[in-house]
Amino acid sequence: MCLPTEALAAFLNILGMAFVTGDAHVITVHATSGDVQWHYVVNEWCTGAPHATPASFLAQIDPEYGTETGR
Repeated sequence: MCLPTEALAAFLNILGMAFVTGDAHVITVHATSGDVQWHYVVNEWCTGAPHATPASFLAQIDPEYGTETGR
């Protein structure tokens, strides 16, 4: 699932910042059922849940994703 920055910001404002940590590329929402990470990809924020790793999720939505590309 991907959201534009404005939509993710609205969602995070509803949750409250006490449940959110992160930086410019990864935001973690600390939920009661477990943490969910949002990753900045191109011009959207995408969640890797329920994928095993962020890399497996990013590879699915962006076939050119890889450590060698820096994306």
